[in-house]
Amino acid sequence: MPSSSRRTVVLALASTGLALAAAWLGARPPQPLRVLERGLEDQMVRLRGRRPVPQSVVLVAIDDSTLQQGAWFADQSQGASPIPGWAEGLSTLPWPRARYGDLLDRLGQASPAAVAINVVFEGPSGQGPADDAALAAAIGRQQGRVALAAEIMEIRDTSFVGLSLAPPADPLREAAGPGGIGITNTLPGGQGEAHPHPQTYSERILALAGARPQKALSQVALERSGRASRQPDARRQLNFYGPEGSFERLPAWEVLDPERWSNHPKRSLIRDAVVLIGPVGAQGGAGTVTPFGTLSGLEMLATATANSLLGDGLQAWPAQPLPRGLLALAPVLLVAALALLRAGLGWRLGLVGMVLVLQLAGAWVAFDRFNTWVPLLVPATALVLLGVLYGGDAYLAEEGERRRLRRTFERYVAPSVVAEILSDPAAAEGILRGRLLPVTVLFTDLKGFTQLTNARSGSGEIELHVRQLNRYLGEMVEVINAHGGTVDKFIGDAVMAVFGSPLGRGPQAEAVAALRCAAEMRRALSRLNATWQAEGLEPLDNGIGLASGEVIVGQIGSPRRMEFTVIGDKVNLASRMEGLTRTAGASVLFDAATAELVGGVLPVQRLGEQAVKGMGKLPVFTLQTLPAG
Repeated sequence: MPSSSRRTVVLALASTGLALAAAWLGARPPQPLRVLERGLEDQMVRLRGRRPVPQSVVLVAIDDSTLQQGAWFADQSQGASPIPGWAEGLSTLPWPRARYGDLLDRLGQASPAAVAINVVFEGPSGQGPADDAALAAAIGRQQGRVALAAEIMEIRDTSFVGLSLAPPADPLREAAGPGGIGITNTLPGGQGEAHPHPQTYSERILALAGARPQKALSQVALERSGRASRQPDARRQLNFYGPEGSFERLPAWEVLDPERWSNHPKRSLIRDAVVLIGPVGAQGGAGTVTPFGTLSGLEMLATATANSLLGDGLQAWPAQPLPRGLLALAPVLLVAALALLRAGLGWRLGLVGMVLVLQLAGAWVAFDRFNTWVPLLVPATALVLLGVLYGGDAYLAEEGERRRLRRTFERYVAPSVVAEILSDPAAAEGILRGRLLPVTVLFTDLKGFTQLTNARSGSGEIELHVRQLNRYLGEMVEVINAHGGTVDKFIGDAVMAVFGSPLGRGPQAEAVAALRCAAEMRRALSRLNATWQAEGLEPLDNGIGLASGEVIVGQIGSPRRMEFTVIGDKVNLASRMEGLTRTAGASVLFDAATAELVGGVLPVQRLGEQAVKGMGKLPVFTLQTLPAG
């Protein structure tokens, strides 16, 4: 199987494996992923920012200012001024229950739709039956508009775990009437879990425990106002409107003070509103951590009530594991399938980016406009990993191509030239495919080597003969590489080299380098001959021919055997020039084009016209002296 086809198959299998892993994790995410997903949802909530709150939900807060006001009146009462009845017991929690009755009476003057008290009045009042009676009378005066809080308590002993309802004291429960009690229990959010609507506790947890379902306080408050929830509360999570204080809020003492309340600028907000009473601040509990910071229990109750009233609680979609898995699987498979149409990295990363942007945009629209959270972490991460997979595949493919090109060119040119070629792989491919280049071609051949070969073959000195030839060729190759030439091929004892291919320094520079190389090759052979004579070996002699001009450069051959070489008339001419060295009385000969290129740099000597086989008579040149290498 071709390498590219094999890579395609491997990439397709890896993409499919990634898609299946995304499907599995999306359908049944482990706890760490759920925590990260919840963190991402919280970030989206913060990015969206505050949302408008319904004006029909108003808070009456037992806050620090109310407690401080009660403390101030308590201090004043130690002097000549008596403490007003409405301020008695305000400085500390729990309050006398009669104060809540006072709150109900003051609020009743402004005609609220309903009032919910987020305080559990379990058991008789510690201040006596009169305290309960005062609150019960106030509840009765509201004519069925009051919702009281109850709490489900967990009972544990050595052999039993159960649930028990802690309702308000009997007089209060009777005053509230049927359907006037709502539980305040909620399921804690965080650590990978959403903040569920309080009704979830009643319909799910109590049902699982086999207990009779109870309505949440927020739902009872809506029913008492004559309204109904516009959403299935038990299947929704809280959709926060902002940080603490987002809802309209009145300090409780401002409502309790008759003079202040009669002219209060926000009194009109109470009319037909659902009013929620409860403690906030330092003495109101630690609160609940949300994307907008810590919210008090009263603010959480207001959020649940407003979500039910507007029907804008958050819902997770899809809810079942199988659709969630398909949601994570689909974008990865889509990109993987489209990526097979084209092999370019840009195309594939473009697909990943486009689908990722569409996914993020769709999730944002669903969240911001439709209050729907679409699982985003696993699908988005899978797409990013798919992009990394494509990038890694492209990198490996490029590295493989670079290695192939390096192996190809290292057979022909010096390592420094290879590095320069590989700096632009696209250009390197162009070189291999073929192009027209101005070069100087150098041929060198040993004189009388055929006769020497026959003689040594007859005397059994073949190994000695090959060793001497290899040493000669090795020395010639070193000289050629040192002068920036490319060894094109060996033809027996002949060497063909090219200057200006695959990269050129300019026609003149290449011609000069080729002639300097020829001079150095002659000097190198002289040094070898001195060594061989000392070893008792016969010296060798060579001729060198050069020609300059345009040739075709490329990788030529059959699919089973390719060679990077040059072809053209200048190749033949260089070979003919080398052949003339046997009769022209010079060891280095070159053509007129080469002479013209180097004439102003090297000492050129014209030898007149010589008959060149197959080309007629041509001017032939040599060097007056051998220049330094």
